[in-house]
Amino acid sequence: MSETLTRILKRDKPKADIVESMTRIFFKNTSGDEAVISIKAHKKTRSGRQNDMYWAIIEQVRVETGNSKNAIHDYFRKEFLETTVEEVVKKPIVVLKSTTELNTKEMAVYLDDIIAWVGNDLSIRLNLPDDWRELVG
Repeated sequence: MSETLTRILKRDKPKADIVESMTRIFFKNTSGDEAVISIKAHKKTRSGRQNDMYWAIIEQVRVETGNSKNAIHDYFRKEFLETTVEEVVKKPIVVLKSTTELNTKEMAVYLDDIIAWVGNDLSIRLNLPDDWRELVG
């Protein structure tokens, strides 16, 4: 059984007890004799509620347009997020930014842009959660 434990550590809070506790839990719940500890900077990415609303919007646009979810997702990323061009095997390739890299504020702007565009350009009336304005800041 493979298990991954994740915990946010704060600069100004004790850490030794947390690491010791997580290590004990890991070895108690797995049969492995070794573990890897990795530390990286914590980046607050889009919230789960923002993600859910994003994919609900994509589904509604899919139903109205007949396009696939992936096509709509790629279109939105190309249209509303920064793109870069890389050369791969001497050919230029457009690289789309992943929405998983967006923080909550960036995701809010992205969602707001999409909602406005879908309503104005596609004339689609989206079924959004009552508190959707909180998710787009």
